[in-house]
Amino acid sequence: MAMLYLIPLAFLLQTWTVCDAQNVKVEPFVSGFVGQPATLRCQIVDPDRTLQITQVTWMKDPTTSKINLAVYNPDYGTNYPTDTGGRIHFRHVTDGDATLIIDRLEMADDGIYSCEFATYPDGNQDATTNLTVLAKPVNIGKAIPVKAGHTEVPVAMCASVAGKPPASITWSEGSGNVSETTIKHNNGTFTVKSDYMLIPSGENNGERLTCVINQKALERPQTIPITLSVQYLPIVIIEGYDENWYRGREHASLTCSAKANPQASNYKWLMNGEPLPSNVQVDGHQLTVKGVDYSVNGTFTCQATNNMGTGRAKLDIVVRDKQLPQPSNVGAIVGSVIGILALLAIIGLVVFFLRKRQSGEAGSYETKTRVFGARNGAPQPDYTYRPDSDSEKGPSATVTTGSTIVGQHTAEGEKLLTSEAQDYENGKGEDYDEDLGSSKGPALTLPDHRRDEMQMEDDMESQRDGSIISKRAVYV
Repeated sequence: MAMLYLIPLAFLLQTWTVCDAQNVKVEPFVSGFVGQPATLRCQIVDPDRTLQITQVTWMKDPTTSKINLAVYNPDYGTNYPTDTGGRIHFRHVTDGDATLIIDRLEMADDGIYSCEFATYPDGNQDATTNLTVLAKPVNIGKAIPVKAGHTEVPVAMCASVAGKPPASITWSEGSGNVSETTIKHNNGTFTVKSDYMLIPSGENNGERLTCVINQKALERPQTIPITLSVQYLPIVIIEGYDENWYRGREHASLTCSAKANPQASNYKWLMNGEPLPSNVQVDGHQLTVKGVDYSVNGTFTCQATNNMGTGRAKLDIVVRDKQLPQPSNVGAIVGSVIGILALLAIIGLVVFFLRKRQSGEAGSYETKTRVFGARNGAPQPDYTYRPDSDSEKGPSATVTTGSTIVGQHTAEGEKLLTSEAQDYENGKGEDYDEDLGSSKGPALTLPDHRRDEMQMEDDMESQRDGSIISKRAVYV
């Protein structure tokens, strides 16, 4: 029997706990920024008004230290047991609303808060809110001046100081390595530092990097541009030698250029390791020879110095007896002229072929153009064959010249032409009368080849494009 009573009792206690937790309404998670206010809402749901509120209590860290922050009693009013400097207080406390206001959040306010209602007859009912205090970090980034060497060292640094939660730092350019450290402070904030590492050389000086910082308290990621600063010895070069120093030349000069960080502040010239001859003048990094002779035939050395040390460059000078012939620009001029002439020739050919094509199109003998009119609208004579008399009726002959068709004939027409030719040979024309023995008209004879050629020439017409067409042929 004892077991039968214990099981329903345990189930009943569990049901009450769930119901009690559902009666008190809070926001499970609330966040705010340091120096700004935060609102912790808390209400009890009692639609039937069957509960009597005897007291409301707000506690911080209820499972550990249980710090009482604010108490409300309907009979005794409000009380704030913990001195918070007036930063923590009820908003408008009533029997059903116990919303708490925290002014000017501090990092120490971060934690878990419990809102508890003491009721009759249901007893105490509570719910918890997790308050997260966010701190906007101070972000910095800079180059770390280093000297060129053979060991990997930090050359740039980017840091997010006193932020909460901790920031994430990335580098958008470069091929170096990254070393990152995170420090947690006593007030709950974090400092994240990221070092950009590489083996520095003179080529890295002036290289640009970008540090990108992401943090929850920031409105958007912050980017910090950084330009590397690597100190190195001067890299020296000598310029200006044209390999045409000859005796008697009145002016010859050399220029010493040095690339360095920091910049070179001192230049020194030597010849064959000794001081310069008297006919040589030096102005900083510029060397000038007034009159060239064999005294300047040798090796010139330029030394440039900065606080890292001295760099040097050497140049061998050869003094000639006579001046070298100056390179002529005649070839360049001739080449330019030839190029221009070739271009003009190409343009002329293009224009010629375009005009030729236009003239060919204007004079072409197309079927529809010939029968129905020219392209340019000019009237054309009608060459359509019409048999106007009995003597003209009959098959038409076919004459071709090249690829141009000037007429057509059929086998039957060829037969008729042959028979007519025989009659002409016998002296018999079309109107010959057997009974009378004479012809009704003048006798017809077969024309010779010369007349045929003349008639064909009269029948042909030359075109603008060089072709020949028939005047009498019908073009369809």
